[in-house]
Formats: sequence, C-alpha cells, structure tokens
Amino acid sequence: MSGTDLLRPPQSHAGLMCCPSPDVVEKRPLDKQAESREITTGRPDSASAGLFRAVTHRLGLSKAVAYSVLLRVWQLLTGPITSFYFLVQFFSPAARDYYFAFSSMLGVQVFLELGLHVVIINVTSHEWSQLKWEDGRLTGDVQALSRLSELRRLTDRWYAAAAVLFLLAVSFAGYQFFDSSAGAGDLSDAGRAAVDWQGPWLILTVLTSVQLCLLSRTSILEGCNHVESITRVRFWQALAGTASVWLLMALGLQLWALAASAAVRLTGDLYLVYGSFGSFFRQLSKVNATDSLSWKDEVLPLQWRIAVQSVFSWLALQMPILYVFRELPAGDASRLGLTWSLLTAGQGAAMAWVETRRPVFGILIAARRYAALDRLFIRLTTISSLLMAALGGALLLLILLIGQQTGALFQKLSDSLLPLPSAGLLALGFVIVHPALCSGQYVRAHKRDPYLFAASFSSLCCAVLQVASGRQWGTAGVALGYCLAVCLVQTPLLLRIWWRCRREWH
Repeated sequence: MSGTDLLRPPQSHAGLMCCPSPDVVEKRPLDKQAESREITTGRPDSASAGLFRAVTHRLGLSKAVAYSVLLRVWQLLTGPITSFYFLVQFFSPAARDYYFAFSSMLGVQVFLELGLHVVIINVTSHEWSQLKWEDGRLTGDVQALSRLSELRRLTDRWYAAAAVLFLLAVSFAGYQFFDSSAGAGDLSDAGRAAVDWQGPWLILTVLTSVQLCLLSRTSILEGCNHVESITRVRFWQALAGTASVWLLMALGLQLWALAASAAVRLTGDLYLVYGSFGSFFRQLSKVNATDSLSWKDEVLPLQWRIAVQSVFSWLALQMPILYVFRELPAGDASRLGLTWSLLTAGQGAAMAWVETRRPVFGILIAARRYAALDRLFIRLTTISSLLMAALGGALLLLILLIGQQTGALFQKLSDSLLPLPSAGLLALGFVIVHPALCSGQYVRAHKRDPYLFAASFSSLCCAVLQVASGRQWGTAGVALGYCLAVCLVQTPLLLRIWWRCRREWH
C-alpha cells in the first residue's frame, strides 16, 4: 500500500462502486475537430514538437492517458519497494499494524462523503458540454453556467460540513480506538506501547479533512474535462509522495511518513484549486445562479446508490483490518494488510488489459457490433485472468522461497507476510473473482449500473464471513472467509448479471 493512496475513498476491488460511467468521464471533448480526428485515426491531435508529444503521438496516447499510464507504472514499480524494503526494514510489526489500520480508519469518510464526488463528475460533465474554458475565460450557455455555479455552491457546503464532522468525529474515534487497542498476546502490549502514533494520527486527520473539503472542486475540474491537468498533478504527487515517504521511513520517523504523504497530496490539490484553476473558480463563484439544481431529482437518485455500495464496500475491504488490529496479536494486521495490498497491486495491473479498452467497448456497443464486442472482451478477460493467476502464483512462490532462506532480512520478510496457506486462500479468492470484475467493465460500458443489490449483498457477506472466520482461526480465518465469499457469493452473482445483461441488451 502506498502512502499516497490513503486519502482516496476506498475502492471496491470489484470495481462496482464509486465509478462513473466511462463514457461520461472519458468522453468530454472540448475540441470537436480533435475528437473527430482521434476517433477516425486512433491518434490524438498533436502537431507540436517535443519528445513527450512525439512519443505519445506515436503510441496513440493523449497526455492525460500518458500521465495515467506513467502513474500506474510508477506505483507498480515503487509499491513493492515500499512494502518489501522500507516497511520491513524500518518498521516494527506493531508500527506496521498502525500503518495499515490508519488507512482503514480514514476510509470511514465514505459515511460522510456518501459518493457525492462521483455524482459531481457526472452532473458537471453534462453541463460542460455547453461550456468552455479558453484564454482564461469561462464562457458558454448561460443556463448551463448557472447550474454549474449552483452545483459548486451546494457541494462546497456539503464538503465543508463533511470535513468538520470528519475532523471532530474520526480524529476522536480513532484516538479512542487505537489507544484502547492493546490486542491479544504478550507481544502487543510492549510493541504497541512503544509506537509513536498520536501525533501522526492527529496531523493525518487534519490534512485529510482539508483535502476532503477540496474534493468538490477537484471533482468539478474532472467533470469539466481538465483531466490532463489533474493527471499531471497526480503523477508529480506520486513521485513527491513516494520520495517523502521513503525519506521519513529511512530516518526512522515511521508513521510520520503517512502525514508527509498526505501533505504532498494536499499541496497538489491546493495548487489545482487555488493556483492553476483559481481564476476558473473565481469566475464561477461570480455567476448568478438563476437556474436551480434539483438535488432530489438530479443528485440523490445516483448518490444513494453509490453511497450504499461505498459503505458496504468499506465493511468488506477495510473493516476486517481494524478487526484484526483490535482483536488479534500485534503484527497480524500488518501481515494481512501487506499481503492484501500486494495482491491488489497485481489485480490493478491485470485489470489494465480490460480497463484501457473501455472506450473501445463503448464504440462497439454504439455501432451494435456485439459479436466483435464479445470476442474482444473474452480475449482480454482471458489474458487478464491468466496474468492475475500468474501474479498470485508468483507471490506464493516468493513466500515459499523466502521461508526457506536463512538470515535476518529473510526472517523479517517472512514475518511481514501471511503464512503460505493463508496467502494461498487470499490469492485464490483474487484469481476466482477476477473474471467477474472484468465483466463489470463490459456491463458498465452500456452506461447502466445493475449492481446495487449484488455489490451490497456480496460485500456484506464478505465482511460477515471474514469476521466470523477470523474469530475462530485468526488471519487464516479472515483469508478463508474472503475466499468463500467471493467464490460462493460475489463471483456467481456478478457473472449472472453479466450473462443476463448480455442476453437482454443485445
């Protein structure tokens, strides 16, 4: 897990929540001529010189996509270094527990944010189709401009209130939770008492609350198709965040590295909102909002669906770490968290084969070329699933080989990961559910989301089974509960939805 990812709303590994339709987010062109050229030639409009533009032109990438690819590559390369070297070398088992538990506790912001940032992106994208930002001026349809201004005003208030509640409630609740969590066994009492967590936790909640307050405006920027600027800032945030995390870890400051990472991310968001696009929001705030926006009719119908899935997803993916932190011996939460984060990184890399083809799915659907769509989807899903299986197998092989080595470093590495049987159960769950995750990309490419019940119910089953099994068999039980939930509940439900939608919609 990278420290730079701690402040994002928790994402379902099924990719079924907090995700606007790809056709809405990725197809909001400002330049119609450039859009036509990109669709007909498969290349973005690029006549300028320069190495970066020449390379991206040759590869058929826009700047936004190029920065996104660079960001993913950077995270894929540096994530294992952070996990296998810095966390193992400079953190005690108890300190690693806090590292992963902090992330899970910060995820409770979904109970306050309630998926509104996704709705903002969708609503903004519709209004932006009649607006433009040229030469530092915001122009276009008066009604659309008025509605966008009203959306900014309402969502600014929502996130300001959410940020205050988050700071007061989560900082206090977290302090009580971590302070009273001695855990079980002799190791936890001495290990956790020696961890300096109070200062980092307080600073981390303050920085997160400020960033939460800015989320409405960064979501508006994304909905207004300023994707290139956002992805560029995110890329440099990742570089600076990784450097700051590594530096503070190497200096022995441990959990302060998370606060430094949060500060880097907040700095980037402040630059976007008040620096690069300060004039944009100043002009938008001066617009007289004469056309009202109906929260009940235009925001709430989508928001409540996302909110329900977000809450259940937190229960399935984040809450088990907090349960292990509180109820099991020190070191167990970090072993589960580190193994889970490595499998999640592999899952993200494998999913790229399907996720990057979402625009192609949309084009084929619009052209009613369903046979070609199915062939492409099955081929990509097969490749992606085999890659996930290979990466999961590689992790298990690595755990096996590390366990057979001698030496202090190998002992630390072995102690930082789940035992081979438990890791095997977790990896099996990731591999089994992977085709179902790919099917979600296929279904949502139709600009529909029939996953409310399936995602919520399967997440609830996942959370209940992990906790129930964890009570009996510790981290091995958590891994078993996850594997059973995705194999018996989530995967069958999601694939059934894919099969039904494929038959009915085509």
